[in-house]
Amino acid sequence: MNDLQDKTKHKPLHRIPSLILGFLALSLQVLLLREFSVMFAGNEITFGILLGAWLFWTGMGSLFGSVFQYSIKRFLWLYFGVIFIAPWCFLGLRFIRFLFHAGPGEIMGILPMILSALLVTFLVCFPLGVLFVFNTKFLKGHLSTVYLMESIGSALGGLLVYFALIPTLSNWKAAGLISAVSAVIIFMISFNKKHIFPLMLVLLTATVLWTTDSATQKLYWEPFVLTASKDSPYGKIQMVQTKEQKTLYNNHSKVYSYPNLAAAEEAVHFTLLQNPKAEKVLLIGGGLAGSLQQILKYPLTQIHYVELDPEIIRMSLSHLPEAKKLLTGHPRIQVFFEDGRVFLKNTQTTYDIIILNLPPPETVQLNRFYTQEFFQIIQKKLNQNGVFSFQVPSAENYISPQLQDFLSCLFFTLKSVFQDVNIVPGASNIFLASSRLPPLDAERLSRKIIDLDLNNTYVSPYLLMSRLSPLRIESLREKIAIGEKRINKDLYPISYFTNSLFQSTQFRGIETKVLSFLSQISRFWLLDFPLLLFVIVLSVIALKNKPSLFYLFPLALIGLTSIAVEIIVIIAYQIIYGYLYQSVSLLFACFMAGMALGAWIGTRMKNIDIKHLIIIQFQSLVLLIGLLFSLKHSPPQLFFFLFLVLMGSVGGEMFIISNQLYLKKNLNYGLGYGIDLLGSFLGALLLSSILIPLVGLPHIIQYLILAGSFCFLLLIWGQRQNFSEPTFFR
Repeated sequence: MNDLQDKTKHKPLHRIPSLILGFLALSLQVLLLREFSVMFAGNEITFGILLGAWLFWTGMGSLFGSVFQYSIKRFLWLYFGVIFIAPWCFLGLRFIRFLFHAGPGEIMGILPMILSALLVTFLVCFPLGVLFVFNTKFLKGHLSTVYLMESIGSALGGLLVYFALIPTLSNWKAAGLISAVSAVIIFMISFNKKHIFPLMLVLLTATVLWTTDSATQKLYWEPFVLTASKDSPYGKIQMVQTKEQKTLYNNHSKVYSYPNLAAAEEAVHFTLLQNPKAEKVLLIGGGLAGSLQQILKYPLTQIHYVELDPEIIRMSLSHLPEAKKLLTGHPRIQVFFEDGRVFLKNTQTTYDIIILNLPPPETVQLNRFYTQEFFQIIQKKLNQNGVFSFQVPSAENYISPQLQDFLSCLFFTLKSVFQDVNIVPGASNIFLASSRLPPLDAERLSRKIIDLDLNNTYVSPYLLMSRLSPLRIESLREKIAIGEKRINKDLYPISYFTNSLFQSTQFRGIETKVLSFLSQISRFWLLDFPLLLFVIVLSVIALKNKPSLFYLFPLALIGLTSIAVEIIVIIAYQIIYGYLYQSVSLLFACFMAGMALGAWIGTRMKNIDIKHLIIIQFQSLVLLIGLLFSLKHSPPQLFFFLFLVLMGSVGGEMFIISNQLYLKKNLNYGLGYGIDLLGSFLGALLLSSILIPLVGLPHIIQYLILAGSFCFLLLIWGQRQNFSEPTFFR
């Protein structure tokens, strides 16, 4: 064991530990990210928060890596330790709700999300950061080789997860398989029979993870009964039964409950009563909870029912006999398995009625169905005087300030597209929009219900008199009219934030105060002040004539920029195409493949000096400007993957060049890697949870361009000050 380094010298075998480091890091990151997203209702804020926690602890491990005494024995045992611990993080995450006293399926807030991310990632990511330093020492200081092989391993891990594991295995089983394979490879290159014990321990742990997935899911849902669970390309679909009611969850967010006659009637009748003779009806989501049956009460309707995930239909058909009977060859129902927004954009059919029957904009994926751009698509697909509707949770009587802002945002966004907008008050508010709508009148709607012999229970003449009282309608409209007049747009998803603020009122603690405070902060404090602070810090570093730090600040900025761009691309991809749950691993793999390419390019360069940093910084500016322009024109899917390759290439090349210049002055292998990751941590945490919903994607890119431009000018100034001398790449 002690002569492992000598035995593998000048052989490709000595690079395998670095390759395994990257393979482990990205494949586990993607799987943990997917599982984390499930636990927190598919909210894309989780991506930035978990990535931020992952990068923070990895960066800290890298910074402190030089403190730990290196030896081949510690090096290999640390690998086995990480591989052994990783599966237990999945177990801890599944039962994290007990730590916060949350019920099964209950939505938890941002603070539990942040604490969960920090707890779950610590035991894996800190030693991963240390391993980066140990790998560099193992290869006698060849940091560039470690970084290159780690990037290649990460790209391979992302591709394996996307093409082989996600389509066939659950997140748990995939994580168990990856741990087992990684442990076997480390054992094979260690040349030491003493490692049989940790190998067996890892294999046993992986087996436990593989075999207990279903059992632990059932334990999570107690006292409810989990009757079915399936990982699909779009999320984790689960059917849960409580007494006589069955509820379908997607990423722990409720899709529907059955039977729930009140919700089914409300979703349909307030809309169709505006035009009972409607023929072409489009229903987006939620049809199997009873909405389809309610639409069929109107004799002329022909229904196009759109559902993104076929697994929702399959699981519903297996557990709801009524749904199976309804969808099996019904002459008036046609089912389409496609994203509702993409379907509407591509269809040539126009409709008399369009009903959006989805959850509120609690995620970016859902928010894209409540934006000005989507409402404009709706308007184009409606026949003359056609009606569009959706419903969101509200309150019977008291409209809190947070709920007021949420409802106002939706109202003014609808009003920016449609001439007439009516709102039905109640525990759920039903929004009705059209080019021409009559006032909400209980007597008029009651007569139609009687004439059509609808036999409704909840949307009935008896209850309409109270729900549609003029005083109640006017009170709601007045509240909404004085709320904040913000328009929800694709690239400025403010409803995503206002809904989070409204939901935060359900949680104990300071979340509501924090989010309310952030919502009232001006753009100066969110963007201008951090940019000004950045300029001041860099100026001080430059004026103090500190060449070693001067080489590292572009690395910190490119770390922040790269992760910011990665999150922006992920969110933009979700906005346009709406199925990130599967694609996230391929997006990450493309970014890491780009980093490997950039690292390889960096290793081929000779006579490195500061001018190379200037060129790389200029390349990043060109890419940012291209991204800003492209997002305004809904680019094709291929654009996102190619862009991440290019951005990753810039980041990888910057890492190699910057570190080589720094290491000439100071031989600290972990500092550059740690600064890169900590810069990425700040970008990940601030962007996804605060800046994206509050200021929008374009403004963030613009400020990244401004920060990058200042860095570019400062590097030019540094070159003129002769901060660097040519150095030969090691």
